[in-house]
Amino acid sequence: MKAYPLLYLSLFSFVTILACKPSRTTQAEKMKEMEKKELKMLEDSQPKSEEEAIENYFGPSHDGLINWVLTDTATFSYPFTRSIEKEYVTIATSDDKCLRIYSWNTGEGGTMICWGNLIQYRNGKEIKAVRQSLDMLLHPDGEHDEMDYGSYIDTIYTYPCTDGSNLYMVDDYFRISGNYSANSLVAMRIKDGKLVSAPCFVRHGKRTDTVGFEHTIADWYFLANMGEGWDWLFRYDEETQNLYVATTDSMNSITDRYDIYHFNGTDFVYQKTGAPFWLNPQLQDYKRLELFFKTKDYMIRIDNLDGETMRYASWKRSQQMSDTPELVLTGSFVEKDNTFLFSKGSYQYVVTMDHKATLKVQHNGKTILKQIQETEE
Repeated sequence: MKAYPLLYLSLFSFVTILACKPSRTTQAEKMKEMEKKELKMLEDSQPKSEEEAIENYFGPSHDGLINWVLTDTATFSYPFTRSIEKEYVTIATSDDKCLRIYSWNTGEGGTMICWGNLIQYRNGKEIKAVRQSLDMLLHPDGEHDEMDYGSYIDTIYTYPCTDGSNLYMVDDYFRISGNYSANSLVAMRIKDGKLVSAPCFVRHGKRTDTVGFEHTIADWYFLANMGEGWDWLFRYDEETQNLYVATTDSMNSITDRYDIYHFNGTDFVYQKTGAPFWLNPQLQDYKRLELFFKTKDYMIRIDNLDGETMRYASWKRSQQMSDTPELVLTGSFVEKDNTFLFSKGSYQYVVTMDHKATLKVQHNGKTILKQIQETEE
């Protein structure tokens, strides 16, 4: 409801304020009605028999949610707090509230997850809703599998353009197999009443609406980052207006080096491939990240410089990687022991990898510090 500034204490203003009261009551009633609908939707989605419960074990029914979203435009701005908790639905909404995408695991597809998708968008006063994957909607003439596998989308980025329009970009995830996935940024616009592809990524004179990569999941999340680094794949630096897109090596392992695109108000134009902006400048020359972890007191990063030489950098845990590291050493990796070794005079820094990383500091062969990786709470 529009807010009226109390600049004039007049009878007209008083009447105007009183006139607003019924609309507030109506709004409250509408919300209660929506809550009743959501509760009914959840009740309808519950299994009615043991056989149905077994059938829905890996993917609860979402028919109630689907039918409601497709038929009731009010769902476009509804929070769906209960459905997120009860039905495991992820809902991503753009900053300008003009685009919303629902995604959930249908339980089909095996290790290649089949995601269910609902897409809602606003064009002026009109709200449209479709049950279709984003790829199918944006590329109707493209090549598609017989089954619409959809994708998992948890974030929509909104970029205001110089012409007054908004460019939308979604963080799109698709798991190809148990240890292999595709991560992409997909760009689109709302134009002439339709949600359409926006080929805004420009590289070497070629345009595309998608940038991204395929990668082995375990190499990044459970080896290089030991459970850290979940948000390093795509990052936008608002100060420079540069977008960082992670790259992979010949083995499809993420390197922690990035294709850098600059947003000029219309397009994202490729600049170069380099280190991330959140890493201190003195550490930006390396081949790939080998290991990153935090202990009780320290944050440690080990980079592969040339295939054999390793570099150790450490900070206090409370610091950022953009800060100057307290200690930088070069050393090597001993494969048979799964251990990194670094020396400084009579001190030796030993980092071993198991289910958690361990830092051990020795002085003249005697261990003076030992700390195990501790993740954020």
